[in-house]
Amino acid sequence: MSKLEKKYYPLVFVVPALIIFTLFYVCSIAGGFVFSFTNWSIYNFESPEFIGIENFKDLFASQSFLPALGHTFSFAVITTVIKVGLGLVFALLLNRAFKGRDFFRAIIFLPCTIGALVIGYVFTFILQPDTGVLNEFLRGIGLSGLALNWLGDPKIVLFTVCAVESWMWIGFNTAIILAGLQSISTDVYEAARLDGASAWQTTRHITLPLVTPSINTTITLCVIGGFNIFDIVMSMTNGGPNGATQVISKLSYDAMRIGTMGYASAINLIQFLLIVIVISPLLGILRRREPDI
Repeated sequence: MSKLEKKYYPLVFVVPALIIFTLFYVCSIAGGFVFSFTNWSIYNFESPEFIGIENFKDLFASQSFLPALGHTFSFAVITTVIKVGLGLVFALLLNRAFKGRDFFRAIIFLPCTIGALVIGYVFTFILQPDTGVLNEFLRGIGLSGLALNWLGDPKIVLFTVCAVESWMWIGFNTAIILAGLQSISTDVYEAARLDGASAWQTTRHITLPLVTPSINTTITLCVIGGFNIFDIVMSMTNGGPNGATQVISKLSYDAMRIGTMGYASAINLIQFLLIVIVISPLLGILRRREPDI
């Protein structure tokens, strides 16, 4: 292989991936940005007209946008706290040596290998108020007062969907944090034990600071996933009851379903900007928390 061939050989692998990324990501974002300022729909599919910010005016004037925005924020915060918090707890437990550890690692990771739509439909059956497995179990052990209408009560349905979403992805966050824990050198713990550090002191002053980058990664992924939530809401509640679980992604889907693609593009653009506005300062805060190694 000549020097020239060696120089350009990496491009053989980079260029195809770059073309695919450009076509399906960059171009789609650019196209969505352009169409958000048009009246593009199934009625004028071939000749959309530029209408400026009318789509955005209609969006902010609609009665469903602000509640959907609030539900999206709530969903992102609640699920992030649960998934990262329990993910850290499980990772610390599964990082210890005990019999059957690999089995429990596999079990806790299993739910995130199942499709969200499948999980949503299964839990819809489990959480039925009259014939659902959960309520039947609660009644069977004498806790009938806890047998609620999990998916029909607007006061608790958002928390129900958050719980199912968190259950599904706790294993994924556990795996990321566990990988960070296993990257910590055992020499550090040995030195701490020689200095007389207790288990709590070791966890607080060594384990948690050194695993902070992994925790920050899970926080970032959970926040982004929370703002993009759609599939679990679609399969479990379809945005109901009475809009109690309506989220931004579902608004975009509803607009696309009736053929108003320009309006849907405006919703997607707002969603993208919200993620950028939230994630940008969050990344700065999280990076400042990471130790200098």
